[in-house]
Amino acid sequence: MHNFKALPMRRVEIRELAFDLRRQLGAANCMWFPILEVVEQVFTRMDLEYFFQVVEKDEMGSSHGLTERDGNSVTIKIRDDIYERAYREEGRDRGTVAHEAGHYLMHARCPSLHRHFGGEIKTCEDPEWQAKCFQGELLIPRELVQGMSADQIVKQCGVSLEAAQY
Repeated sequence: MHNFKALPMRRVEIRELAFDLRRQLGAANCMWFPILEVVEQVFTRMDLEYFFQVVEKDEMGSSHGLTERDGNSVTIKIRDDIYERAYREEGRDRGTVAHEAGHYLMHARCPSLHRHFGGEIKTCEDPEWQAKCFQGELLIPRELVQGMSADQIVKQCGVSLEAAQY
């Protein structure tokens, strides 16, 4: 079995990337980040070779989301049931969409993302950890949620309780 390995990124670097996106979109001080609007509309305006696709569960199987590169073209694919729940503002599913946005921004066109066969991968080089970290930093802006309870974060940021507690 293979894994992928990315350039190392520390949490503080990923936090800055998430904050930069928020700032560019005028959402730096917004608790609730409009992740579906971003992946469906904003990224398509920023990148003519970016596509967003909702895919039937039969085709995606157990995968909730996927970011694929084909030449210069990049497509974020979200399973239809996950998309529907994200549209209904379910926190876990909004997180899945944000996770794939992280893969798009950090890995989709990164020439240094490569297959890694065997051996340990440092956490900071794991693209799955990086995307999960990005998801949290984007949807739960640290500087805005300090002092809030997990329940308040769930309501204000539209995330799962697990994400809010973390």
